[in-house]
Formats: sequence, structure tokens, C-alpha cells
Amino acid sequence: MAITTPALGGTTLPQVYYRDSYLEFPGYRGADVEMASGALSTDLVSTSIKRRFELAWVAMTEAQVATILTAFATVRDGSASFTSPLGGSYTVTRDVAAMEVDLSWYRLGGVARADVRMRLREV
Repeated sequence: MAITTPALGGTTLPQVYYRDSYLEFPGYRGADVEMASGALSTDLVSTSIKRRFELAWVAMTEAQVATILTAFATVRDGSASFTSPLGGSYTVTRDVAAMEVDLSWYRLGGVARADVRMRLREV
């Protein structure tokens, strides 16, 4: 797969470079219930695989953080297009209960830097 520049809601995101900085979780949506007989009953919303995504960046500048927050705002209460670093195109929303972007600020070389993590979910 070719590495491409990620984008969310028309905003180009900073490139992800490090191990575990782009994670994809393909899976099914629904629920499993164990019946009295011990059998497992599965009720799926769809038989199609849907993905969750986590993107992480290290040592982002204040301007780069602002860009990431601008992109995240496109999914605050709806969906947006997402181009993954591997070139896939998806329609996404915030992940369940992911109402925020995780920011960890620190000083590096005399300037403010942040490690950032964002979680998205395919519609």
C-alpha cells in the first residue's frame, strides 16, 4: 500500500510517522448474547466490516495542533470524509465517547510541543 497524506473533512492532517501512530480496527457492529443453552447468538447491524481509526502525532507545534483541531471540528456532530495514511477513503464520525482530542503538552527546545491522539469511527 502506498503511504499518502491523511485528510479529514477537507483539512490536510500532518503526516503520521511512528510505530502505532496509525491504527485501524476492522470489525463488526452488533452484540453477542449467550443463550441459556450456552450457544452464542449474534445480532449484527450489518455484515460489512466497519473500521475504527486512531491517529497519533508526536511533538506537534501549536500550528499543527490547531490544524488537527480544525479537522476534528468537522466531525463534532456529523460525518466527514477521511483519507487514511494508507490511501483508503472512508466516511467517519467521532468514535463512541470520543468527545475530545487527547493533547499532552510539554516543552521541547524552548517551545511548546504536544503529543496528539484522535479517534474516529467509520459510518
